[in-house]
Amino acid sequence: MAAIGWYGPLINLSEAPSHIGHFVQLLVLVHRTLPVEYKSSGGGRVIRTDVQVGDDTRPYFGVSIWNNKHMESVLKAGNVVLLQNVKVTRFGDAVEARTVQQSSIKCLIDSYESIRSEGVNNLMKVQHIGIASKEKLKKVITWVLRVEPILFKRISHNFKRNQNSANWKFPEEMQHKDCLSLVEVSNLNDSCNASFFASVGEMFLPMHLPDIDEERMFIRSRICSSAYGNLAEDLVCTGCQLCGAPLNSEFGSRIEQKTVPLYCQKSLNRLHVVGLIYRPFLLYVWDDSTYIPLVIKNKAAEILFGNIKAESVHSSYRKQARGQLINKGAEAQCGRGLNFYTLWLVLLKSLLQPGKNSPLKFEVCVDTTKSWENGRFEMVSLSLPLVFQDVN
Repeated sequence: MAAIGWYGPLINLSEAPSHIGHFVQLLVLVHRTLPVEYKSSGGGRVIRTDVQVGDDTRPYFGVSIWNNKHMESVLKAGNVVLLQNVKVTRFGDAVEARTVQQSSIKCLIDSYESIRSEGVNNLMKVQHIGIASKEKLKKVITWVLRVEPILFKRISHNFKRNQNSANWKFPEEMQHKDCLSLVEVSNLNDSCNASFFASVGEMFLPMHLPDIDEERMFIRSRICSSAYGNLAEDLVCTGCQLCGAPLNSEFGSRIEQKTVPLYCQKSLNRLHVVGLIYRPFLLYVWDDSTYIPLVIKNKAAEILFGNIKAESVHSSYRKQARGQLINKGAEAQCGRGLNFYTLWLVLLKSLLQPGKNSPLKFEVCVDTTKSWENGRFEMVSLSLPLVFQDVN
């Protein structure tokens, strides 16, 4: 469909796979936004915001907003917007759009409630856009009104984040709460252990290296595009295998940290058990209500990666890099010939497939004295939900 202008053609979301590598315009409803934050030494800043949008031809589609505070402020759940000069890209099997420096945005309808109350005709009168855009806007509004009960449940919520600093505490017996949604988890006012069901969205590894490529921190994009050459070096470092605190690492990049803890809070004798560990990272999970970032440390990462330890991954990776890992016959199937690095990559790719994973049951430790990005929600365990099938 559509007219071609200075910002590329206005296309339906269903047509996006035919425009890989091209710049286009998208007129869409915003479902939810997921900002991925990275705290540098100069303070916090948003590097990328993942936005889930939809139109009358495709209900869900991903858009990545890079370092654009204006666009991030306009993109609110329930808004109808016109995205101009965005580039359609592919990561593995997933097609999405991403902004560039020349991208722009127009907010056509500023709230979902306006669509419900004003209706199609009233909303069309106030729009100063071209004929093709008006035709598309009418289709989007009609679609929203038709599927209103479903979309209303999926409007995201903004939450006030606690920025208080944390101090060391003696371990206490924590209360346990079963939460029905991430909104309920986000609104917890007391520290406790909480369990809930959620789907994996993004895996983010904070790094601070000179001239670091920001996309290197987003693991899902690297996995989907097969750009995982240094992934084992980025995710594995030297640290305490009990508390997961990174120490000085000879491998790849370093996660930003203030100081190495003097004592290990997970050890009975308070001594660190030093070895190779998974570097702490953020796992963004979501459900129909909102998203939250989970801090994943070494023990939790082992659970997430199918009980494959960091030492096994790094050892296989080093052998493969030196051409010493030989996969032949029975040797490749058992014992020391098992390629843990390859198995780990397969698990990562399965875990991070966009939009294709069922919800998992997470148990987290909620520390309300911390902010979201500094450990408010720390993963403790993970399990697959039981599915009962009616055979009658």
